[in-house]
Amino acid sequence: MRCRLLVTDLDGTLLDGRGQVSRANLQAMDRARDHGIEVICATGRSWLEARAVVQQVCTDGLAIMAGGASLHDVASGVTVQSIDINHALVEHCTDSLLRHGHLAHLLKDPDQAGFDYLLVGDAALDAASRWWFESHPVVTRSAPSLAAFDGGMQAALSHVIRVGTVAHSAELAPLAQALHAEVGEHLSIKHWPALVALGQAGIDTHLLEIFDGDVDKWTMVERVCAMRGIDPAATVAVGDGLNDVEMLRHAGMSYAVENADERAVAVSKRRAPHHDHSALAAVVDDILRESHG
Repeated sequence: MRCRLLVTDLDGTLLDGRGQVSRANLQAMDRARDHGIEVICATGRSWLEARAVVQQVCTDGLAIMAGGASLHDVASGVTVQSIDINHALVEHCTDSLLRHGHLAHLLKDPDQAGFDYLLVGDAALDAASRWWFESHPVVTRSAPSLAAFDGGMQAALSHVIRVGTVAHSAELAPLAQALHAEVGEHLSIKHWPALVALGQAGIDTHLLEIFDGDVDKWTMVERVCAMRGIDPAATVAVGDGLNDVEMLRHAGMSYAVENADERAVAVSKRRAPHHDHSALAAVVDDILRESHG
C-alpha cells in the first residue's frame, strides 16, 4: 500500500549523536512531502522540550509528544489532544516514588496547567534532570508533597500526562516491578537509560515513565490516521527505542535504525542505517523507490 503517513522518532533516529538533523534528512522529508506523504515526529519529549527541533523539520501539521500522551499543532504548539492519568493513580505513583526517596516529576499538559513540570518531594534534583531542564525552556514548579502544592491538591493531581523520576537503574528496576504489581493493569510503566548529555544515554542513569494504560506512540498515530482519513496500513514508522516498539510493530511498514534497541529491532520489518548516517533519508529513498516501482 502506498505510504501516506511517515512517522519518525527524534532522539536516536532523526537526530544524530550531536542532537542535530542532517541536511540529507531535511531534504528527504521535503521530498516525501512533495510526493503527498505527511511527515510527523513522535517523541518521548514534551512539546517545549522538542519544539525547536520539530519546528525546524515541520512548519505545520501535527507532532506526537510525551510518548503518545499528547498531540500538538506544530505551528502554534497548542495541544490538540492529551491523555491524562487518573487522579488516584497519580497520587498512588507519586506517593510510591516519595516513599522510595525519589523526586517525582509530574509532566503536565501546559495548555491546561499553565506550566510543564510539578516536582514533588524533598529529594535533590538529579544531575541529568538538572541538565535537561537547563537545556530546554520548560517551566517547573515544586512542592514537598502533593497536599503542599500552593495551587491545591486538586490542581496538583490534574492534567498530569506522565509521572516519572530519574535515578540509578538498580533503584528503579525494583520500583517499576512493584508498581507493575500494584497498578500495572491501569498504567503503562517503562524505564530505560536517560539522556545525560546531548545525544548521550547514561547506562546507569535511568528514566522511569508512567502513563495512562492507553498511551503509546502507536495509539496516537491511530488517532492521527482517524483525523486524516488514513488507513493505518498506509503508515511507515522509523525508530530506535523501547517507546517505539508498538509503533514499529503495528505500522504498515517499519524500520529500526542500526543503533536501535534489540527489542525495537525484533518487531521491525526492515533496518535503516545508523542515526549518524541520515537514516531517515534512506527510508524515504526506499518509500519513493517502491511507490514508483
